[in-house]
Amino acid sequence: MPSYPLTLPTNVHPEHVRVRRRTATGFSESPTSFKQQIYQHPGARWEIEVSLPPMPYDEADEWTQFFYDLQGRVGTFQMSLNAHCPGLSPAPGTVTFRLADPEIGWDSNLAREFGFSFRAVQAL
Repeated sequence: MPSYPLTLPTNVHPEHVRVRRRTATGFSESPTSFKQQIYQHPGARWEIEVSLPPMPYDEADEWTQFFYDLQGRVGTFQMSLNAHCPGLSPAPGTVTFRLADPEIGWDSNLAREFGFSFRAVQAL
């Protein structure tokens, strides 16, 4: 059984990372006056979408093991968001994430080229 949080593999860097800060905010608008009310609640979390480039099968082994060890939403992993949020002060630093999708899979026809995207949310 692996020890969580896992370390993100570094043999192949993500091709694209989209970072979102989601806040718990409610909104209502009057249908007659169009006046708006905003309700800000204390909940907030980081969300990421990561796209991996196609990679040779032997380089994909490390990523395959990483996703297997996460066991879906059970395990957590750490990722630094600083490089993906330039200019943000204070910088978010290293955040612990959990997969947003219950299962990560790939097609066996990708044995020569392995690349896909995954989503994760901050583990609170």
